[in-house]
Amino acid sequence: MDYIQIPYKDKNYPKRLLKINNPPKTLYALGNIELLNKDITLGIVGSRNCTQYGIKCAHNFAKEISKNNICIISGMAIGIDTASHLASLSQKGRTIAVLGSGLNKIYPQENEWVFHKILSNCGCIITEYEENVEPDPKNFPKRNRIVSGLSDAILVVEAEYRSGTSITAKYAKEQGKKIYCIPSNIDSIVGVGTNRLIKQGGTLTIKPNEIIQDLQNSKTEKIQTKIYENTKKENINKDYISIYKTIEQGTKHINDICKKEGKNISQIMPILTMLELQGYIEQIKQNEFKIKEE
Repeated sequence: MDYIQIPYKDKNYPKRLLKINNPPKTLYALGNIELLNKDITLGIVGSRNCTQYGIKCAHNFAKEISKNNICIISGMAIGIDTASHLASLSQKGRTIAVLGSGLNKIYPQENEWVFHKILSNCGCIITEYEENVEPDPKNFPKRNRIVSGLSDAILVVEAEYRSGTSITAKYAKEQGKKIYCIPSNIDSIVGVGTNRLIKQGGTLTIKPNEIIQDLQNSKTEKIQTKIYENTKKENINKDYISIYKTIEQGTKHINDICKKEGKNISQIMPILTMLELQGYIEQIKQNEFKIKEE
């Protein structure tokens, strides 16, 4: 099977993943890799041991959201993941499946048909593991940081108290992503995690349009912010712009900046100081810098 290898610095590497902690050094992909930098994305996650209510919710939400040119991201597991992928494809929508194994080791095996259906309908399948890496339980929680990292927001359909879904929500929270939750029966085992997330500040949602409007409004705000940032960038001293662009990719330690620029600390520190004084960057930890938010 011919796959595409996408290293960290490749132009096709997902820009969203550049902003998370511990991004994959390399991605291995099949299918439509343009989706990796799709304008608007939503991760939909939930229990493998889901109820019919969960399946219905995942299908209805993914179906309506896909109609609005929003890419659905999930993990191709049995249950909520599968329902979300298939509902997206039913509307000629686009979907990305993130695996916890190599591309030659489809897991779960009973979802091999879903794997091929995604690829035959202009979807994309990615993993951080080389093609023949076997499925390993310890890899699936790690996979979930990619699901949330690729997503502008996360929708949790059903989740048990301790589950992979809860881990994905934890990553999403750490990454500053909004978490939507469909309320569940208080007596349901697969509703405990979802209802707990709502108590902890997750956004209760009952209609797909609530998520669609939020994501579309967020896209508009990002475009306006990008225009502002580009204008702001034009005012930066041309000798400082390379370092500014390095920090723009995500929080950077001074040692990483020196390595990228091929200069020593004594050469870099005065520029960082000037960028900080001019309000372009800020130091958040000892010798760690990020773009200053307005």
